[in-house]
Amino acid sequence: MDKNGIVFTRPRDTVSFFAGLFIAAFGILPLLVKFDAIGTLPSFLSGLPFAVAVWVIAVAGLYVVIDGFIEPPAHGLHWFLIAAGLVLFLVGLLPVLHSFGVIGMSFGFLDNLVLYHSVITIEGILLLVGGLTEH
Repeated sequence: MDKNGIVFTRPRDTVSFFAGLFIAAFGILPLLVKFDAIGTLPSFLSGLPFAVAVWVIAVAGLYVVIDGFIEPPAHGLHWFLIAAGLVLFLVGLLPVLHSFGVIGMSFGFLDNLVLYHSVITIEGILLLVGGLTEH
């Protein structure tokens, strides 16, 4: 079978690509507004609180981990997606656990929305790359 025209090889790749596109847009639009590259955010994004960004990071990080485990072990992205997803999942999970009182430590350096929007953008890009790889 000739694979020259195939972009998405499995349904998981298609889902990863479009989830990554959505997540990357969710992270990059606020960054563009912050750095005055575009005017204002759409109304549904402008009112999102910090807590929502933390949950998005935790869930998307877990999705990146799962996507890494699904990648074939021989593929170069397999271990990279797993490691990056675990780090991103922890960055989102630690403030959530702190807000529920599960852990007593606070992470002041994680209280920056620019950092969170950057992490969300990275997660989206990782999913986009994982969705475009052929197996």
